[in-house]
Order: sequence, then C-alpha cells, then structure tokens
Amino acid sequence: MNRKQRRAAASPSGPGANAPEVLVQAIQSHRQGRLDEAESLYRRALRRDPRHVDALHFLGVLTSQRGRHAEAAELIGRALALNPRYADAWNNLGNVLAGMNRWDEAATAYQRTIELAPDNPSAHCNLGVMLLRSDRFVEAAAAFQQAIALAPGLAEAHFNLGKALHAQGQYEEAIAAYRETLRRQPAYAMAYRNLGLLLYNLNRGEEAVALFRDWLARDPANPVARHMLAAHSGRDAPERAADAYVQNLFDGMADGFDDHLHRLEYRAPELIAQAVVAAAGQPNGALSVLDAGCGTGLCGPALRPYARHLAGVDLSPRMIERARTRSDYDDLVVAELTAFLTARTAAYDLIVSADTLVYFGRLEPVLIAAAAALRPDGWLAFTVERLEDAETGDGFRLDPSGRYRHAEAYLRRVLAGSGMAVETLESVTLRLEGGQPVIGFLVSARKMPTGDEAGTARE
Repeated sequence: MNRKQRRAAASPSGPGANAPEVLVQAIQSHRQGRLDEAESLYRRALRRDPRHVDALHFLGVLTSQRGRHAEAAELIGRALALNPRYADAWNNLGNVLAGMNRWDEAATAYQRTIELAPDNPSAHCNLGVMLLRSDRFVEAAAAFQQAIALAPGLAEAHFNLGKALHAQGQYEEAIAAYRETLRRQPAYAMAYRNLGLLLYNLNRGEEAVALFRDWLARDPANPVARHMLAAHSGRDAPERAADAYVQNLFDGMADGFDDHLHRLEYRAPELIAQAVVAAAGQPNGALSVLDAGCGTGLCGPALRPYARHLAGVDLSPRMIERARTRSDYDDLVVAELTAFLTARTAAYDLIVSADTLVYFGRLEPVLIAAAAALRPDGWLAFTVERLEDAETGDGFRLDPSGRYRHAEAYLRRVLAGSGMAVETLESVTLRLEGGQPVIGFLVSARKMPTGDEAGTARE
C-alpha cells in the first residue's frame, strides 16, 4: 500500500472507510447544509451496508428536503422495516407523508412515534396538525396541549392551539394562545395575522390596529406587518399588495393551502372552470393557456384538456413547488404577474385567474397587460371579491383581510379601457369565512381585435 492509499484508508470518507465512519461525516455535512456531499456519503455508506438503518433514515430525510418525497418515503420505510421501533424515523416518515398530502397515513406515523416516544413534543404537535386538517378540533387541541406540557417554549404548538380553539369558538382562549405564541416568538407572522383578524371579527378593531402597529415597530421592514396595519387602520393603503407581502404570505401557507381551502368550501376553481366551458366550449387541446396566479395548481385539471400548452405563473416559489407535483402544467414560472404578462404580447388564447386579482387594488396595469398578452378574440376569466358601488369612489378598497374588493362599475370601466368586451359579470359565493359566505364576481371577457389584428386574422 503506497502513502496515498494509506491516507485514503485512514480518512472517514476515503475508499477504506467503513459505513459507520462514512455516516458520521455524512451527518456532519448534512447538518452544515452541504447536501450534495451528504447524499454522496450516505449512498457510500449504503453500498458498504445496504441494511444500515441510520443511513437509510437520514438519506430519506435529505431526499425529502430536496423535494423527492416518494423516494424519501421508500427509504425511511426500508429503515422502519429493519427497525420498527425507530421513533424518530416514524416521526420523519410522518413529515414526508404530510408533504405528499397523505394526511391519514401521516397521522398514523405520528401516533406510532408517540407510542414509542411519548415524551416527544414534536410528534404530539405534528399529530395535532393532522387532526386540524381533519377538522377534529377537540382532539387537535389536546395534542397541542400535550406538546406544550412537554415543551412550554414550543411556539408552533401555542399557535396551532390558538387555531384549534378559534375553530371551536373559544375566542378568548384562542386570543390567549396567540398572545403566548408571540411572547415566545415575537416574529411569528401568522400569529400576528390570525390574532389581528380574530380581534377585528370580534369588533375589537382598535386592539387589532395596536397589535399591527406594535408588530411594525418591532420589525419596520416587515411587508406583512406594513400591509396588515394599512388594511386595519385604513391609512396609507397601497394600490396593490407589495410583492414581498404576497410571497411571504403564500410561501407560509403553501403546505396546508389546499386542505385549508377545502375546509372553506372554496369554489373559485370550479367557477373558473364553468366560465371556461361557457367561453371555449368543449375542450380540444388546441389552446395556449395561462393560469395567472396558479398557486398550488387547483385550476390545472380543468384547464389541461383545453391546452396545447398550459403555463402557470405565481409569486410564491413554494406554491409553484406544490403545483409542480400535479403534472398538469407544461411550464411553471415564479414571477410578478404584470411584468410576466407585459413580456408576452399575443401569447395566449385563454388567461384565467382565480382569486389572484384580490391582491391588486388598482387593476388598470394588470388588465391592460393581460389584454396585450391575449391573441385577438382571446378570453380572460377571473374572480374578485365584491365591493358595492356605493361604498367607494375609487372602485376598490383594501379589506381588513388584507385582500382588495372591487366594484362592478369599476371592473366594467377598466375592462373596456383595456380593449376587452365583458361577456359575463355575475355575483357568486367564492368560499366561507367564519361560516359566512364571501361574495365576489365571476368575470369573463373577450379581447376585441383592433383594426390591424382583425385584418391579420382574416388573412
């Protein structure tokens, strides 16, 4: 053996290293965020010992972090087949299954974790989240309370307890839980947002304004704090939500977004689908279609049969990640909508937008851009929340929810000014909030060809 070979054999990552030595270095690389290096080392350990339980488990965790959830579930499942009493692996399997929207299986994995390690607060908190998704609020609250008993500083458990109590109508208890979340973690954005909206809905608007003012004082650069203070105070309201606000909000909601909307009986994708059928008739797979503000891709299944090419655009990278798992889209882009449309003149036959324009107040820029991005006789279908004409002089208003509402007369005026002919504009129920219907407009409009475009079309 020459000197170079002896050095390699002595190195934990060298050709002569055994599986445990390689695993130690793999874990160190993983903890330091060097994922390529860690994955290579985990796989090297498994080549030496394909039944190494820790290597299978940690490689599964890493592949899940990289978005390869099916592979992660298979790897962790192999680890558990070798050691069914591996509590941490059960907990991480639950995390992976939750990332795949397999809620019931995830709950079972967390329950198994608790059976093996009843003092694991994360497992109780994770189980509570799955119970929340199933509207089992009493059981969820009990799970979060158990997590808090084991780890009083776990801010996430206090926050989710607030959600479970809120859902049961225990408002004062929910307020206390949200305030405890903020005491434990003063930068917890969703706790501020949920608490502020709850206070507003209880007609405690001054407390809500004070809460958001305190948040902005603590974090002056925070776009969510600034937007929500404007929404509740009525002062300094922007003409559209800042990009940073929208991205922050939806990145934070991406993992549970579809399930949350299901509980709210969300109807916008269904309404958009109806508008598309009315506009385009039976699908023939020939259109260039854009889902503008695609989110997790809820409109994708209805649009796919119409599309020769289906693109989706959204400001939230996490939402785009979720949309990608549906496999309905040919192209998915993270971008600001107006800029995206402006760069794509006459690119689409159909543009749809489900509850995206509620984050725009003044609609002229985005609708002019949408009209320009449509081909002659192309269609635009979208939903917005309704504002009565008598309630506004501008045609739109920022609501305490953080979303904008729009008046019918304003919508008709802006669409006409954009070169669009309104085909339908009807009041609809978009979803429930606090058990009450949220009323909006379903709009479909057709691009009117200009003189030059009409001539080109006839040729």
